[in-house]
Amino acid sequence: MTSLHAVLATFSYKSSRRLIEAGLLVGLVGALGLAASGRSRAVAALTGLLLAVGLGLVLVVVHFGVSPFRHR
Repeated sequence: MTSLHAVLATFSYKSSRRLIEAGLLVGLVGALGLAASGRSRAVAALTGLLLAVGLGLVLVVVHFGVSPFRHR
């Protein structure tokens, strides 16, 4: 079994960018669902969880990955 830090340290430029895009997309879906949830508590809880997971993924990739915003 590999160490989590070893896996996180091997993010490439391309994989970092794709994971950030995926995290932002999940966060966007969660935020839109939270805004449109209305009266349903279950939908609000699920979309709040999506928002947290998406932004958490972005945070992990930006911290451990290669910066996709820096020009090569």
